[in-house]
Amino acid sequence: MACYEYKLLHFKAGLATESSLPDDLNLRFDQLGKEGWEYVEMKPIQSSGLFFVFIAVFSRTKSFVAIFRRVKPN
Repeated sequence: MACYEYKLLHFKAGLATESSLPDDLNLRFDQLGKEGWEYVEMKPIQSSGLFFVFIAVFSRTKSFVAIFRRVKPN
């Protein structure tokens, strides 16, 4: 059975538009692929708070973590 090592890539979220992503994100993903890293998934990191005008609780994504793995060398 294969053993894996993992790498986490953390980046901040802007507004939900393509232009809010880091400019070099594709380059970073491409470089990790060249190094043998396989993309596994991306998880949002939520920020929550209380908005007093409407007395409501809200949450928003403040950043993301992309998870990569590759087979661990023997």
